[in-house]
Amino acid sequence: MEELQDFITHRFNQLYIKSRPTFWVSLCFAGAILIALTLIIIIGLLPAYKETLLRELAINLLATVVGILATFLFVRLLFLWNHQDEDKNKVSYANSDMWRQYGTNYRQQFELHNSVFTVYCEPLLKKGEFKTLKVDDDPNNYFSLDTFIKAQFFTLIEAHTMSKSTNSVTVRLIDVIHQPGADNAFLRTARSTYLSHMLTNRALDYELKPGITIRSLFENTNHLVPLSRSRLSNHLGINALVFLKDTEKNSFLLLPERGNNATVAKHKVTASIATRLEMDKKHFPNTYIDKLTAPYIEEECIRVAIDKAIRVNNPPIDSIQFLGLSRDIYEGGKPTLFYVVYLNMTPDEYFQATKDYKTDNTHTGTDNKLPKSIIPLEEEKIDQVETIHVVKWATLKLVGGPKQIEPEPKYYDIAYDKAQLEFTEVFGLEGKSQELHKGFEQNLIANFWFLQNCS
Repeated sequence: MEELQDFITHRFNQLYIKSRPTFWVSLCFAGAILIALTLIIIIGLLPAYKETLLRELAINLLATVVGILATFLFVRLLFLWNHQDEDKNKVSYANSDMWRQYGTNYRQQFELHNSVFTVYCEPLLKKGEFKTLKVDDDPNNYFSLDTFIKAQFFTLIEAHTMSKSTNSVTVRLIDVIHQPGADNAFLRTARSTYLSHMLTNRALDYELKPGITIRSLFENTNHLVPLSRSRLSNHLGINALVFLKDTEKNSFLLLPERGNNATVAKHKVTASIATRLEMDKKHFPNTYIDKLTAPYIEEECIRVAIDKAIRVNNPPIDSIQFLGLSRDIYEGGKPTLFYVVYLNMTPDEYFQATKDYKTDNTHTGTDNKLPKSIIPLEEEKIDQVETIHVVKWATLKLVGGPKQIEPEPKYYDIAYDKAQLEFTEVFGLEGKSQELHKGFEQNLIANFWFLQNCS
């Protein structure tokens, strides 16, 4: 098993990630040289051989080169066109699709700022339902891919052609045990890999053959397979809403916007912290043997993730509240931990802190205009953030979604799938603001639901 994992990881990193940009750059460079040489030949020879066979040969040569380049450009444009909808081709985040398969099962509708939001998730734990969280962790228990999924490795990896990714150890949730009214809640955890996640949960609706997907094979009913029997990777994700200090009765939320090579939510806004549960070396010197703990889940994992997520060194944290745990229906029941974090910072203080952070850390790019564009760091490998929006919380609403809560609509309007968040972004140091409309990751809406129901 270990040899197979090493082989898959090597092929994933070397063949599909590192070599692809070099191939396209080389091809473009070769094409440019070819057309340049052709033009030089034609320009040099045409005056001397206007009515000769050589002139016709030169014209035919030019036509051939132009035809080859036109074909290349067409194929390249077709490639980009086919992959512009990569996210929805590999996993459907459309509520209309969820409605068709799951109906009202797992559907959560709620009102926020006079807007009706809809999200599909299965809350497993909520703050206030239990007193003590306990973790039964087995770091030596590694998830093994289903034989069929192993056989489809190269096909499934193609689902992520436009995404930049890497491999790492992740924490897999095997089971949640909590009886209503019981004081204790138990999590059973093991280990998986990010690559296994990319091959299962995050390629759930990618068509292997017409009509054949991982969801249709392993999650084909209107109820999720229980975690204990699931054949998906199901690693624990972390989602947190980070608020800045109220100023003049205004509350501000940090909303990152991802880049075009993120594994999910390309050019969409996400929760302030949206990542996997990391076994950070600061807390776990050897991630393969040290055990996961309840205090790490309830608070410390946020402290590990927050600096990198919001681009501030050691931000002053007023409080971290663990809101609950839920399964993401869109990705086949992948579990996510939800939080809300309050910082003791005004927007002006935050903007200044992001400048200090960029000065203290290595970064890529040349755009020094902050806070509108906060530049990704070189060491970040996946789900890079292009911008962090500082949002007036009271202005945030949903545009294009349902107008009222519908217990059981006859048909789920497909227009809801195109709904966007509307909000006012502020620029504290410049004294400016602007209204934006953005697409969003579904787990962000789930985080809003937890904030409404569990804080």
